Amino acid sequence: METDMPSDRYGCGPDQEIVRLVRALQSLVEGESAIDELVAYGIRAVPALRELLLHGRVVSVPQPRMWAVEALGKIGARKVLIEYLEAPSREMDAQLSFAEEAVRNTAARHLGRWHDDETFAVLLNLCRRRRLPGVIEALAGFERVEAIPCLDRALEDDFCRGAAEEGLRKLGTSARVALLLSAITPLPNASEETPLSLGRRRRVLTLLADMRCSTEDWSVLRDLLHETDAELIARVTRIAAQAAPSNDRAGASEKLVAALERLPWHAVKDAEETLLSMAPESVPAIQAEQRRRAARPPLVRAGDEVLRMLVRLSGKLGAVPRQK
Repeated sequence: METDMPSDRYGCGPDQEIVRLVRALQSLVEGESAIDELVAYGIRAVPALRELLLHGRVVSVPQPRMWAVEALGKIGARKVLIEYLEAPSREMDAQLSFAEEAVRNTAARHLGRWHDDETFAVLLNLCRRRRLPGVIEALAGFERVEAIPCLDRALEDDFCRGAAEEGLRKLGTSARVALLLSAITPLPNASEETPLSLGRRRRVLTLLADMRCSTEDWSVLRDLLHETDAELIARVTRIAAQAAPSNDRAGASEKLVAALERLPWHAVKDAEETLLSMAPESVPAIQAEQRRRAARPPLVRAGDEVLRMLVRLSGKLGAVPRQK
């Protein structure tokens, strides 16, 4: 149960055993075992824990302060967690800042225990100020459409994207319109798109493909076939395999075959599976590129990984009937 204590309750002095236990938290040997004992003291332990969290010395090992956060979360001291997360960052070097970020992430995850409007508003405001994995995880847990813009932009952050993807998947069709818009929106613009924006759009296309797109969705995404990024083309072609009409599937196959040489190794297997799923529309593009590459000098052909893939695909597609 939540413990939102009035300020005068915070002023009461903890007894000596609580002081000892809070000191024990700062020991890597005794710290974790002190959590449950502090939780047993309930609200009486909050002032000492608050003092440690808000004013205690920040060190390069974050576990003691994370244990204090855990104790506060279990006691139900939501206001202390909010106070800590909303407090201005202290001046510190990069190593200490990295350690303190782990504490902030832990505090945000514990704050996510309260699924009410006030907590949601706090988390949303924190996310707008600075994206942290713990904040994104807590926001995603609410499964509210108001969080979609924050979750979408969090896809640009390698540390936050896993939690953001999970949150958007849980929202399912409620996030579809926003994801379609995100997929076709390079930032700051098409000619100066940042690598972070490009990464976001790639991930959005994967989410949309996993959700299974409709013909209407495809009409929004079709122009992405004219992009220059090979991974973006590969991911939008996967959606074409699901939702595009026959003539668009043939055109998408041509674009993907032309992009094979530029794909990173980790995307090649998915591209191969997409081309297989696009048959019979993909067959002409595969065969034409295979003939073109097979006409190269022997030494060039010997090192041509794309040619080997096309030969393998042709073998698998040999039994696929052509459309009349």
